[in-house]
Amino acid sequence: MSWPDDGSILAVSSFTSCVRSSDNDTLLPYSKSEEWRRLVKGCQFVKFADTETFPAHKNSSVTAGSDTKYFVDKLLDSRGNAKDVWGHSVVINNPLSTFSVVEPGGPNGCVERRLSPAVKTSRLRGCHAAINAGFFGHNPGPDLGACMGNVVTDGKRIQDTGGVQNANFGIRKDGTIVVGYLSEMDVLQEDNPFVQLVTGVIWLVRNGTVYVKESKTKDCGSLQEYGTMDEFVDVLSARTAVGHDVHGRVVLVQIDGNTEERGLSLWEFAEFLLTLGVVNAVNLDGGGSATLVLDGTVANYPADHCANDHNQTWHCMREVSTILCAHDPEDQMTSDCRIVKTYTCLKVTVLCTILSWILQ
Repeated sequence: MSWPDDGSILAVSSFTSCVRSSDNDTLLPYSKSEEWRRLVKGCQFVKFADTETFPAHKNSSVTAGSDTKYFVDKLLDSRGNAKDVWGHSVVINNPLSTFSVVEPGGPNGCVERRLSPAVKTSRLRGCHAAINAGFFGHNPGPDLGACMGNVVTDGKRIQDTGGVQNANFGIRKDGTIVVGYLSEMDVLQEDNPFVQLVTGVIWLVRNGTVYVKESKTKDCGSLQEYGTMDEFVDVLSARTAVGHDVHGRVVLVQIDGNTEERGLSLWEFAEFLLTLGVVNAVNLDGGGSATLVLDGTVANYPADHCANDHNQTWHCMREVSTILCAHDPEDQMTSDCRIVKTYTCLKVTVLCTILSWILQ
């Protein structure tokens, strides 16, 4: 039995076809998308970067671009009780040439406020492994579908936040990994620009220690008039994160869950990342958005139910914003290869659309 082209899945190994997610498992750091865009002068102004830097892994003798592992593990919760944790970790070698931030649905996805299932964006980019990444405008209104935070993909700066203080993960042209809070000048730096950059919410691990408490304050999560950041940090949910290990390899981590029912709080997530050898890490979009794709196939269990599934039997992958992609080294990705992969995905999309019309 093969996976459907839109990545829809059912936990008992039956699948839907070309069905959208109902977006029922929503995990938002702020109650309104415009709160993300608040000026940093309302919090702590980022005049100077507060970051950690680390040289990215570079070893020409390592032929494997990435290594993905599925885990089922035990973790002690705040009460000392053991709980199951399951998900995936992806370790990316030589990330300067094998790791990319990708706009939803390909180029211009952020400008067009296009949302796309991670599996489709992954296929278009030719990713061996990919996870969903940045937050996006979720509520109806002018910001619906907007990419949130800084976005730089393959050396092209798509957007910057003007210095809004949230945790970032990026790689500069010289191969330096940068994690933390960036001023606008840092993002716009031209002599050693970012080639990849994405913004998350909450700096989970800093220099090998849990940094959630400190990050909550710096991310303005302690401003009680918003009233949602504590819940965002404490609630059990599916999670995704990006970080690096002591060798400078980029590490992607995805945890399965269902908001308020199972999964990890950000405190637990940070502790778990330490067991994986992560040195610095940033939390990315989670909840029903959490998705991991391996070679064009959905490998995890998304939390969202499918739209119009009144019995809540089927699970579907949500349309999301940016993704993080582990791919072949750039010097091996010829333009002809890119064209073939894109053409294949376009054919799949057209077929899916035709089937949807027939089934209506």
